[in-house]
Amino acid sequence: EVVILSPTAPRTKPKALNVGLARARGAYITVFDAEDRPHPQQLRAALAVFEDGDDALACVQAPLAIDNAEETWLARQFAAEYAIQFREILPLLARHHLPLPLGGSSNHFRTDVLRSIGGWDSYNVTEDADLGFRLARDGYHSGVIGPPTWEEAPVTLNAWLDQRTRWIKGHMQTWLMLMRNPFRVSAEMGWRAFAAMHLTLTTGLVAAFVHGPLACILLIDMLSPYSLLTRVDFVLALSGYCVSMFAALSACALSNNLSHARAALTMPAYWPLSSIAAYRALFALIFRPHRWAKTAHGVSLRRRYDAPAPPKRHVSASTLGARGRA
Repeated sequence: EVVILSPTAPRTKPKALNVGLARARGAYITVFDAEDRPHPQQLRAALAVFEDGDDALACVQAPLAIDNAEETWLARQFAAEYAIQFREILPLLARHHLPLPLGGSSNHFRTDVLRSIGGWDSYNVTEDADLGFRLARDGYHSGVIGPPTWEEAPVTLNAWLDQRTRWIKGHMQTWLMLMRNPFRVSAEMGWRAFAAMHLTLTTGLVAAFVHGPLACILLIDMLSPYSLLTRVDFVLALSGYCVSMFAALSACALSNNLSHARAALTMPAYWPLSSIAAYRALFALIFRPHRWAKTAHGVSLRRRYDAPAPPKRHVSASTLGARGRA
């Protein structure tokens, strides 16, 4: 059923999701974006994890993968970011029942839990990350599965900046909401989850703002006679770059995509762009906090992924779920 929303503020995705939540009749709710190409076994895998999980399991996140990574250098970098996030970081957090900054698509929810916590925040432009932390505050946790959803990455700098600006603005909104009363949030989440939230959300915001200035300092130190860094500072910066590149290479192995390996070598040149988006996001947070900058899709060729052939013998849903968790 296609539902037409009234053109009233806020004109955001979470507002539309809440309209759908009010009309939903099923026990589970799944969110897909229009350009998504989900794996044909994803729903079975999600259902199997829910059936095997406890009552506190509120959401199952499928990994998002990029299928137009060969289009441009930006798309390859974007694909490497997604691989690190969904193949390495989120599975680690889920294994330890720590809050997940959910992706905006391929989330599978228990409908009753989603309604009990009030659904999505209609004014937050990264409603997915906000919802992951709100679930943790109410004592719920999220899981992950293996069958992915293929998406289209932005291929031009303007499109990338608009999307990244919205993401960083929404992360700042989420952080400000959580930090209105940090002691209460810490008590609700537990100290482990509260620390993990800062490790993923707070440090991500700080990194977005400082990548550009730090890159300038490093370049000045290397190319000019002026020494702005000590040897220890330079070694620490180089170590950070090496760790991140190793993460991209290991994500390449996990997702079986060589584009990530090519992207890893030039990641240090990509990160300063996030500082441009971060300062734009700060301006937007002050003057246009709830404006949703849309991302155009269908602008590049996308790699075709054929569905796997069905197995000769019967494969149960629980087996699919186990494979997804593995």
